[in-house]
Amino acid sequence: MLQACMIDVAIAKTQKYASRESGDTVELIERPAGGITVVMLDGQGSGRAAKTLSLLLSSKAVALVKEGVRDGVVARATHDYLFAFRHGQVSATLDLLSIETKSSSIVVTRNAEAPLLVADEQGIRAVETASGPIGRYRWTKPAIVQLPMRVGTQLAMFTDGIPHAGRKRSQPPIDLDALAQELLGRGLAAQEIADAILARAIERDAGLPGDDMAVVALSLSPAEDEGLAIRRMQVSIPMA
Repeated sequence: MLQACMIDVAIAKTQKYASRESGDTVELIERPAGGITVVMLDGQGSGRAAKTLSLLLSSKAVALVKEGVRDGVVARATHDYLFAFRHGQVSATLDLLSIETKSSSIVVTRNAEAPLLVADEQGIRAVETASGPIGRYRWTKPAIVQLPMRVGTQLAMFTDGIPHAGRKRSQPPIDLDALAQELLGRGLAAQEIADAILARAIERDAGLPGDDMAVVALSLSPAEDEGLAIRRMQVSIPMA
């Protein structure tokens, strides 16, 4: 049975400095069997070409999720689609974060390069991914992390613009374990976590992001008895 909890999901993203569009795309979908899935894609490169690629691939992944396809199959099918039409010449990273109400679990399916930050009953840690981007090699498969839904669980996933922040200024790699210890497991809302990670990366790039950046944060907190189960979503997009 699903533990009574409030599912708090937040997204924060920005584009590379001097680029009009971000090659990172994030979509939130309701699953047909119950729960939600967040799809995050980072198209190779930056600018319009990367955005076109990430939108194309996200459309494929979102459609499959809505049809009830399992996340591991979604990742493989999206990879096969990219590999078939771009012949291994173009790559992208793909993350799927699912809250599955039927199994009372959190499932993170990844073809990525950046670690995943997790806080649960086993502790606070950065989890390296065992898979690489989609589109490069024929037999690419995703790495899957499954966690039980429990109050207090928090996680954050992001595109490679976050761990690569500061490289152009010859700074050492960002200490993701320390960042996880600083932000997770302290009762912060998901939006606070996502905003803090993005702000830290932008700061390392001296306010001029060296790459597209996207962060997705999840926090499970005790549910409040509001009578009716009301779902809320908020979007904030600055327009130039």
